[in-house]
Amino acid sequence: MFTESSERQCRGSDDCTIMADSGMVSSFTRNVDRLSKNVASKEKTSVHSRNGKDSSSSQSVKVSCLSVIRKNLENQGISDKASKIILASWRDSTKKQYSTYVKQWFRFCSKRKIDPLQPALNEVLDFLTVLFDKGLSYSTINCARSALSALGIMFNGVTVGSNATIIRFLKGVYNLRPSEPRYSETWDVSKVFNFLRKLSPVKYISLKDLTLKLVMLIVLSTACRTQSLFLLCLDNLVKGKDSYTLFYSGLLKQNRPGFNVHFVELFAYPPDRRLCVFTVLKEYLMRTAQARGNSQKLFISYVKPFKAVSRETISRWIKTVMSKSGINLKSYSSHSARSAVVSKAFHNLIPVECILRRAGWTSEKTFAKFYKKPIESDEQRFQRAVLST
Repeated sequence: MFTESSERQCRGSDDCTIMADSGMVSSFTRNVDRLSKNVASKEKTSVHSRNGKDSSSSQSVKVSCLSVIRKNLENQGISDKASKIILASWRDSTKKQYSTYVKQWFRFCSKRKIDPLQPALNEVLDFLTVLFDKGLSYSTINCARSALSALGIMFNGVTVGSNATIIRFLKGVYNLRPSEPRYSETWDVSKVFNFLRKLSPVKYISLKDLTLKLVMLIVLSTACRTQSLFLLCLDNLVKGKDSYTLFYSGLLKQNRPGFNVHFVELFAYPPDRRLCVFTVLKEYLMRTAQARGNSQKLFISYVKPFKAVSRETISRWIKTVMSKSGINLKSYSSHSARSAVVSKAFHNLIPVECILRRAGWTSEKTFAKFYKKPIESDEQRFQRAVLST
C-alpha cells in the first residue's frame, strides 16, 4: 500500500543524479559484465531464501551500485574525499531502498544480455513495465526510475528521471494506478488516553509501563515519527520550570537545506497529571539514571542489560500501547499514531499552521492528503461488524 512516507522519500530524488554527465558511463562498460555476473551469481545462492530474510544478494547489489558511482566519480578526477561527500547526498534509507531496484535492474539486464549502464530507452521502459505488471504502485516505480538515474544512465545527455518519454510513462502509470493514502480514517486517541491514565501514579508502576507510557505520550504530544523517538538523546538536555528540551542525535526525515529541526520541547500538563509528559519524563530519567551507564539515547531497554533500543523496538512499544488501548493492529500500524494525533488536533480547531509546525511539515497538501482523517466512531465499527457478517 502507498503511504506518505514512501512518496516523500521518493519525491525529488532525481536530484541525486548530480554526478551524471554524458562521459561518465562510457568508461565503465568494461565493468558491466563483471557486475552483472556477480549479481546473477548471488541471486542463485539465495534462491533458497524465498521469504527474503537472506539479504546477502541485496547487500552485494547495494555495494556494486555504490561502487559503480564511486568509480565514475574517480574517473572524472574527483578526489576520494569529495566522492564520499557526494555519496552522502543519499541517506542510508534511500540507499537501502535504491538497492532493491538496482538489484532487480541488474537481474533484468543479465537475463536479456543488456548493458546495465548503457541501455536503450526501450529497455528501460520494458523494465519499468515489468514492475508495473507486478502490480507495483506509482511511487514504487518512480523510485525505481530514480535508482536508475543514480547509476548515471542517460539518453542524449538527459538522465532517466528527466527523459520526456519516461516522464510520460510515469504519468500513464499514475492515471492507470492512482496513488491512495493508506488510511481512509483513523482511530480515536481518547482510547489511548484512557489506558495511559490507568498507568498511574508513575512512581509505583513498573519500568516497562513507565517506558511505554513515556513513548506514547511523546508521540501524542508531538505527532513525531518513530525515527524522531529513536534519535532523541540526553546530550544538552535542558530542564525548565515546566518543560524539557531534548535534542536529536541525527537528521530527521523532514530535515533538508533551509528546514532543520534540531530539538523538541515537552511541556507539563497541569490539568491532568496522569497525562503529563513532563512528569513521566522526569520519573523516567530518575529511574534509568544508573541503569543506562554511558548511553545518551533517551530510550533504553527496560530489561538488562539496559542498552539503547532500535527503531523497531520503539515501534513495537507503540503498537503494544495501541493494542492494550483497544486499537485494531490489523488495521493500523504504529505510524498511524501520527495521523490520529494531528486529526484530533484539527477536529479540536487547532490552526493548521500550528499543526504543520509541530509535525514538521511545510506543505498543507501533505497534511490534507495523508493525515487529515475522520475519526472512526463506535457506531461506524458496529455497523461494519454487523454488515460484514
